[in-house]
Amino acid sequence: MMLETLRGKRMMFVGDFLNHGQFVSFVCLLHQLIPEDQKSMQTFDHDSLTVFTAKEYNATIEFYWAPFLLESNSDNAVVHRISDRVVRKGSINKHGPHWKNVDIMVFNTYLWWMTGLNMKILLGSFDDEVKEIVELSTEDAYRLGMKSMLRWVKLNMDPKKTRVFFTSMSPSHLKSIDWGGEAGKNCYNEPSMIEDPNYYR
Repeated sequence: MMLETLRGKRMMFVGDFLNHGQFVSFVCLLHQLIPEDQKSMQTFDHDSLTVFTAKEYNATIEFYWAPFLLESNSDNAVVHRISDRVVRKGSINKHGPHWKNVDIMVFNTYLWWMTGLNMKILLGSFDDEVKEIVELSTEDAYRLGMKSMLRWVKLNMDPKKTRVFFTSMSPSHLKSIDWGGEAGKNCYNEPSMIEDPNYYR
């Protein structure tokens, strides 16, 4: 049913490891239904873009690495664990062209902004010899990134053609005692939903 729904369409996950995990899980569920000669997996643009193709369905499921959505010094899909992270203000045009003409877009950004009290914002270009960098509070920097993304979506995506979804932060899942489970365990092999509406997310 899912493959038929995706027939002739592009579905893209954009963001950091949270969406990469969603992409991998989704592809793992679907690829086992497709014969070997009817599917492919390729990477492009220095590993930033990964594309799974279901040939018979003329459908692609894609992942694009952009942990801040905006251009940053963490954009390398392989070498991105940079302690001194810098984001370029409003610069979504480096990544945006890769996102055009998708039919279903699922984007996320959150954890990478949580680097401390402040976030470094580049006002010019990464190519500038002298770089003008200001610091914003984490909340203001995150707001800047989200506004840029939403503005880009509004200007570049047709709501009659493209469905856009935002994935927020991953809920706490490291200590099962947090949701009434056993001490010393985590979310592994926990099939039940947490019913407590006051549970910290």
